[in-house]
Amino acid sequence: MGMRRAKTARTAPTDTVLTMEDSMTARFRRAISDPVISRSPAHLRNQALNFAAETESRIVELTSRIAHLEALAVTDDLTGLLNRRGFENVLQRNLLSAARYDEAGLLAYLDLDGFKSINDEHGHLAGDELLRIVGYFLKQNIRATDYAARVGGDEFAVLFVRAQNAPARERARSLVRGIDKLSFRHNGKTVVVRASLGLAYYDANSEQAELLARADAAMYADKKKGSRAARMIING
Repeated sequence: MGMRRAKTARTAPTDTVLTMEDSMTARFRRAISDPVISRSPAHLRNQALNFAAETESRIVELTSRIAHLEALAVTDDLTGLLNRRGFENVLQRNLLSAARYDEAGLLAYLDLDGFKSINDEHGHLAGDELLRIVGYFLKQNIRATDYAARVGGDEFAVLFVRAQNAPARERARSLVRGIDKLSFRHNGKTVVVRASLGLAYYDANSEQAELLARADAAMYADKKKGSRAARMIING
């Protein structure tokens, strides 16, 4: 049997804002009910302005905090790319846009070859470093309008938005060629990275589940060719 996670009560970010607002409202009401303050209109006006300014400042602060927490929910903490949830949200939005405006694009799936053997032989620190390097490379080599994500352990995805088939496919293959040139040192050895690639073109009629399945199948077909494998090279 799988382990059960203990249920913990969580307070929604918006609840935090409302609680803070209620507290400040109560303070304001207590202030204006003070008989001394009530006899001083100028003092009352200043109190109202101070509470309004404080309330606005706290709401801005909490709104920024909520936005930060929402970003964390869709971000992979190791690579800084979108996680699966964030990527599927982006994909859904772009497929809806494609259907409405008759747009097209390309979904690329990338899987790192031999990743398990690196973890097994050299530890998870080496595997994590490899993932960070690939994530950084993808982030630096896609257009500002495109999206990159780590969607699984060693699986990445790139969404080429509003892109023609042939140029987008060439950009995806260029990414893989770039990944194949990546390397890093670990315990006196050089880890050379290799990746398999699966591509699926989408248009106004594409559905998300079918598109993901096509890209995934194409990636595994590429991996079966066995033409690429990550390996450890001992210098000297």
